[in-house]
Amino acid sequence: MFFIFLIGTRFVTWGSEPSGQQMRCGKCGTVAEFINKKGMRFITFFFIPVIPAGGTQHLLQCPTCGTRYHAR
Repeated sequence: MFFIFLIGTRFVTWGSEPSGQQMRCGKCGTVAEFINKKGMRFITFFFIPVIPAGGTQHLLQCPTCGTRYHAR
């Protein structure tokens, strides 16, 4: 009998509150109001997030290109 297990990790984000700050994106150069997001890394089983693997991280995301930066 042959079994295939697909196990990996994935970073999942949620939330979309405006940050209220005008910032310049380091990737695309756009000056815009970034979006506050929270995220967490999960261990996946067949591409489904199952087990949290770390704490919640606070991020800022560029509305133009989607690049994420760690919030301070």
